[in-house]
Amino acid sequence: MELIKTFDSVDARFGTAGPLLVALYRGSASLAMLDELDRTQDALLRKFTRISTLTVIGQASGMFKVDEAVRTRSVELGKKFDGKVTGSAIVVNAKGLAAVMVRTFLTGFFLLSRAETPMKTFSKISEGLSWLQSFPDQDVGIKTQLSETDIERFIA
Repeated sequence: MELIKTFDSVDARFGTAGPLLVALYRGSASLAMLDELDRTQDALLRKFTRISTLTVIGQASGMFKVDEAVRTRSVELGKKFDGKVTGSAIVVNAKGLAAVMVRTFLTGFFLLSRAETPMKTFSKISEGLSWLQSFPDQDVGIKTQLSETDIERFIA
C-alpha cells in the first residue's frame, strides 16, 4: 500500500495510507511541524471516522531537547485528537541508551496521561504495525494491504 507524502523537511516527513498517518521525526520538533501535523490529522478525519498513527523516531537524542512551546502544543494536539485515534504506535528506531531512555519515558507518560487513545512504544516498525493491525475495528486496508516494507520505503 503506497504512502502519500503530505509534508517533508529536514527534521520530519509525514504521509498517509488510508486512515493511517505515518510520521518520521529525524530531529527536534518545531511549532511549524506540529501545525502541519494538525492539518494532516484534520484532513484525515474529514475523510475517515477514525485514524491511526505510526510515529517513527529516528534520532532519540532529539527527544531530550524539547522547547516548552512545542511541548505545550504537542499536549494540545493529543487532547484534540484523543478518542478519534484507534491506536498510536511509536517506534523508537534507534539504538543505544538514549533509545531505551526515550521508550521508558514514553511508556511512563502513556500510563500517566489517561488518554482514550491506546498508545504503545516499540523498537521495530514491524512490531508497531502488527500492534496497529491487531485492533478489531482497524481499517481493512491497514490490516491487509499495508506492509512493513511500505513504511520502510517511505521513511528511507
